[in-house]
Amino acid sequence: MFDLGKKYFEPKRYVKDGSFDPIYTSVSKSFFVTSRVVPTLLPVLGVLVFATQILIPLVVFKTSEKISRPVSSTMLGLATGFGDFKFDELRDERILGASTSQDANVPRYYTLTIPKLGIYDAAVETFPENLDPVDALGHYPGSALPGSIGTGFIYGHSVLPWFYNPKNYKTIFSTLDTLAPGDEFTITYNNSKYTYAVEALRVLKPNEVNPLAEIKPRYLNESTIVLMTCVPPGTRINRLLVDAVLKKDK
Repeated sequence: MFDLGKKYFEPKRYVKDGSFDPIYTSVSKSFFVTSRVVPTLLPVLGVLVFATQILIPLVVFKTSEKISRPVSSTMLGLATGFGDFKFDELRDERILGASTSQDANVPRYYTLTIPKLGIYDAAVETFPENLDPVDALGHYPGSALPGSIGTGFIYGHSVLPWFYNPKNYKTIFSTLDTLAPGDEFTITYNNSKYTYAVEALRVLKPNEVNPLAEIKPRYLNESTIVLMTCVPPGTRINRLLVDAVLKKDK
């Protein structure tokens, strides 16, 4: 006897055809990349960026006396003032790179010491050929030499003060704005030591700076020095000029 109940009421088994379903196929490269590889790569890349752009530059900036161009061009370097920069507002091709062969008494370098800032015997290049003082401070050609009548002009870099290192010429003038009238610094030039006293601090726009300007009338026969850097430290917005006068022996 034919059993209709068995035919119509027997439990059925459903078998899904997964041949076209990328999730259930034995090998699905796109699903594997999306679900496994991408989530793994993102934190790895984040750690790599943090290490190369923040952590390693931070250690280098705090400890090194010389910063390479790749490190200074990192995210941290650009944000804190270590990026490549030239004082182009001072550019005058007739003056930069001027020859000094006619005067054997002019040394290639002299030194600057500012005890208050922890700067000792910093090199100042007497006739620099560029306006990016990364290996030494720059003495603007045509301005008065130390100890002589007139105004000498020395320029240097600054970054955020937290990264200040007095032996690193990328950061050497980062705390220049902490000088005050009456503070003293010395310059050693041709074995002679000259002591200058700060008289004033000025903040100017870059296009207002004249490196050959005299800060004292010539008829006073005084020797003066101007120290210049960027302010606020770590930016390129303005220029800080520190005016100082040679102290005369009593």
